[in-house]
Amino acid sequence: KGFWNFVYQPIIGDDGTANGIIVVVTEVTEQVLARKKIEVSEAFNRAVLDSSTDCIKMMDADGRLQFMNTNGLCLLEIDDFKQVENTFWWDMWEPHNRQIIKDAVASAKSGEKIQLQLFSPTAKGTPKWWDIIVLPVQQDGTDKNLNHILSVSRDITEQKLNELKEKELLGRFQTLVFQAPVAICVLRGKDYVIETINEGMFEMWNRTLEETINKPAFDVLTELKEQGFKELMDNVYHTGERFVAEELPVQILRNGNLENLFVKFIYEPLREADGTVSGLMVLAHEITEQVLSRKKVEESESHFRQLADLMPAKISNADTEGNVLYFNKHWLDYTGLNFEEIKDFGYHKIMHPEEIEEFQKRFQKAAETGTDVEMEMRFLNKEGEYKWHLNLASPVKDENGNIKMWVGSTTEIQKLKEDEQRKGDFLKMVSHELKTPVTSIKGYVQLLLIMLKEHEATPSSFLETPLLRIDSQLKRLSRLISEMLDLSRLETGKLELQKELFSLDTLVIETVQDIKFTNTNHIINILRDFSGSVYGDKDRIEQVIINLINNAIKYSPGNNLVELRIHQAENNQIAVSIKDYGIGIDAEHQHKIFNRFYRADGKSEENYAGFGIGLFIAKEIIEKHNGTITIESKKGEGSVFTFLLPLATETKQ
Repeated sequence: KGFWNFVYQPIIGDDGTANGIIVVVTEVTEQVLARKKIEVSEAFNRAVLDSSTDCIKMMDADGRLQFMNTNGLCLLEIDDFKQVENTFWWDMWEPHNRQIIKDAVASAKSGEKIQLQLFSPTAKGTPKWWDIIVLPVQQDGTDKNLNHILSVSRDITEQKLNELKEKELLGRFQTLVFQAPVAICVLRGKDYVIETINEGMFEMWNRTLEETINKPAFDVLTELKEQGFKELMDNVYHTGERFVAEELPVQILRNGNLENLFVKFIYEPLREADGTVSGLMVLAHEITEQVLSRKKVEESESHFRQLADLMPAKISNADTEGNVLYFNKHWLDYTGLNFEEIKDFGYHKIMHPEEIEEFQKRFQKAAETGTDVEMEMRFLNKEGEYKWHLNLASPVKDENGNIKMWVGSTTEIQKLKEDEQRKGDFLKMVSHELKTPVTSIKGYVQLLLIMLKEHEATPSSFLETPLLRIDSQLKRLSRLISEMLDLSRLETGKLELQKELFSLDTLVIETVQDIKFTNTNHIINILRDFSGSVYGDKDRIEQVIINLINNAIKYSPGNNLVELRIHQAENNQIAVSIKDYGIGIDAEHQHKIFNRFYRADGKSEENYAGFGIGLFIAKEIIEKHNGTITIESKKGEGSVFTFLLPLATETKQ
């Protein structure tokens, strides 16, 4: 069998007609078999090229595209090779890359192998990174027979993105390290070579970049070798377990001298992808100043506690919420408990139940205003008895005026209270004993005055003046006896109120009219801005009004004007203000004015006589009506006393 080429050629005569055929037969078996082998080889090669995951292009010696494998078309997002066949390869690239491709083709044409990485989008605009190899294809291994150029392009977009992410993360990490408010360094290998270090660590070590970077840590910080730090780092490096030190003393060489520091730091193991430890990250924060400050505070607290234990009073310390944090020895001795027992038992449980609510109300108000809490109250002792104490809690404030803590001073006043009780009992007895003869004397004086008027023949001017003076003194004595009785009733809780609904402004007007009959030398003006009714004890409220007006008269020796104003106050209250232009009261003494037995300073006891209980009783009466009483005063310019009572909104029975 063979393959032949046949050529049939006609023979043309002189007359132009075909008179025969020449047949030329050539055997081409060898050539056909050779060509078939080439076709089979090309088909195989194409199959191999199409199976590659890379983009493979075959070009002629001038760079025109002759072939592209199937996966290459997919990677470049080209629908049909005919779209690019016989086009120059560089025309497929963006303008700024075309010269690079031309140079690669020229180098391959001259027999060189070129490898490069470029960024270029696909035919449909998908951004991709490529790793490209360009090499010549020689027919017989010589440059003279170069007939093709081969290009193999691999899609490395994911790899590049990962690299960029790693660089970004590394950049962020380095930025974080350098900007971190704590000292940070990265140590690599068993010798702990300093790979990265931030400004904070430079400052802590007092070293420069040239002295530290890429050098073993203990060659830089030789003073740390004998302080046990290498052993700590070796343990972290070999076990992979982090180490945390909250407050470690360290000696660092600074300016030629060893300085004692306190440092809070962490040794964190750095791991490779396979989990092995390749170094350490050190995060450190110098806390020398804080530690020394705390030690000073602790020393100060120790001195405070020693001093508190030596003081005769019971001293305590509480936080801003009132939770007691410290009791001195006198508290522990008094209760028979240790600190933990009192704390667990509850500070409020050693208070008398009747005083807890009032103390809490006062403490809340003091916390809001930043003022002291002062209260007489009873505390339980180790014998199970309640003893009276004067409890004073004072706020300790910071530079901004905010309360940081409370310091309590509690002094036992049981004996004083017992003496007070005996005094009260005595006053009560004396008051009752005096009231009967005083009433009788007053009656006889009134009888004598009547008799004088009936017997005009008697020289009344001789007797009437002394009798009127006696009557005036008896009125003063009666008022003092009444005040002592009221004081006794208040202390025993027996001051009863006979409440009714009445017009307060009407009561004020009537009371002023009565006072004017006996105080003709004084001008008492009333300004009524508001009218309202209250529900209370009319006689007791009148007693308060009389007391305040009489005080205004008594403490205004150089001025005869007293002004009253009835006006509306906030929170649905009615207010009565009594203003004088007398001696006034210093601001430092105003908080004492309503205390029991307190008396204003005067030039003589005769001018300002009294026991100093009138304002105390007035305050107690007003507070029993759920009202308040206040003072505004300036030394030498007079005073304004104001009491406020809740308005009655409906008739009460």
